[in-house]
Amino acid sequence: MVSLIFFSTFNLYSQSGNTQIIIIDSFIPPEQPLTLNLSFFTNDPTSSKILISNEFEYTTTKELTSQHNIKIDISSIAVDEMVLHAFIIVTDSMNRITKSEELLIDYPKTIKVEKESNFLLFGLMFASVFIIPTPGYAYTEGESRFNLTKEIPLISFTSENINFPKSYFALELTHIYKADRSNFMRIGYRYMKEIPILKYYSPGVDLVTNFDGFNGIGASISLGLFDVLDTFTLYTRYRYNFQPSQSDRNFSEINVGLYTNFFSVHF
Repeated sequence: MVSLIFFSTFNLYSQSGNTQIIIIDSFIPPEQPLTLNLSFFTNDPTSSKILISNEFEYTTTKELTSQHNIKIDISSIAVDEMVLHAFIIVTDSMNRITKSEELLIDYPKTIKVEKESNFLLFGLMFASVFIIPTPGYAYTEGESRFNLTKEIPLISFTSENINFPKSYFALELTHIYKADRSNFMRIGYRYMKEIPILKYYSPGVDLVTNFDGFNGIGASISLGLFDVLDTFTLYTRYRYNFQPSQSDRNFSEINVGLYTNFFSVHF
């Protein structure tokens, strides 16, 4: 028995056979069609194939090699649960077969719109991304004022984390009630990192303008608190906005909202 080394979010330690399998990446990005990305090394040159759900077999390579990479379109495979079951099977030059322990690979947070209930959830997602603003407070002009903010993730960069992207760019609109400078637009960049207990933390930076004299920078930190309907993540965000040339216009905000990258473009 030899060990199976797995550099990802899953820990598998055993396999049958004589070849050592070293898994580098194993994840399913959220964009459609759903695609399993799998890459691994073997200590000896082998051919390889992937067995999914003990039913679907895909050839990685028929040639003997130590480096194996494959992308498998799994959109036609029924999703009975939110985990994909798979095995890696390799064959060396002496026709000795090694089979990995079962890989359990989480599906991303995507919605399958097949029934009315799912269609309703899809509508809720659309509204949360494009329509419903997030409430909060802004401390500006020496007073605390209620504000509404709408963030729309535009471009997301896929990571090995199956739940959240590595980072994303977003467009954001803000209205602060009863303030002299009340309307702002931002283009922001956010880095995301999953953390224990909570869901993630996300530092970010924005270019902010009100198209009427305020042109500045915003620095923010967001915390993903918990999942809602297994699709959204409730988050809270603190941000400090400053205009380098006029510090008296600086202001801060705190908001809560629902995050999903379902409608953004993924790379």
